[in-house]
Amino acid sequence: MEYQVNLQMIRDARNSQKISMQHMADCLNMGGKSNYFQREKGTVPFKATELQQVEDILGLKHQKILVKTYRKSNFTKEAAK
Repeated sequence: MEYQVNLQMIRDARNSQKISMQHMADCLNMGGKSNYFQREKGTVPFKATELQQVEDILGLKHQKILVKTYRKSNFTKEAAK
């Protein structure tokens, strides 16, 4: 079992609170909004410290941002042969 960041939830929370990407980038000391955009889009992963700051800024709970994912195993395909 792995965890994946729910980027859609972050984006929706930011938009509903009318917080700009530039403001998020400034709060996270990222320089420009393009750096934040890359993280929210999923091109660049959020660092653990950044994720904690995002939760604080947007008022989100850690349990809601991280979503459990299950990887499919090749074992079951090979065992079926």
